[in-house]
Amino acid sequence: MSNTTDVCSKCGGQSIVKGDIDLRTSKDLELIMVVRKDHGVEKKVPLQPKVCGKCGFVDFYVQEPKNLKIGPTDKPIDPDFKQRPILEYDF
Repeated sequence: MSNTTDVCSKCGGQSIVKGDIDLRTSKDLELIMVVRKDHGVEKKVPLQPKVCGKCGFVDFYVQEPKNLKIGPTDKPIDPDFKQRPILEYDF
């Protein structure tokens, strides 16, 4: 059984470029992050690229998506955060 992370999602080739490949902004060299904000809590996970050596397609993924889950130990980034009431359009 082959590892799906080694397969290009565009051409299907198993020619993903190996090595340490990161995404960074050009101005401050910071990593590009996926940020989830919910209930006043902010969770960040680095976005990872996957580059196909055959067709050049670049795909993005999050290596540890479970780190985006908000748990009972997470505290809001604003200590004065008050949760808004649940409204009909939230469903």
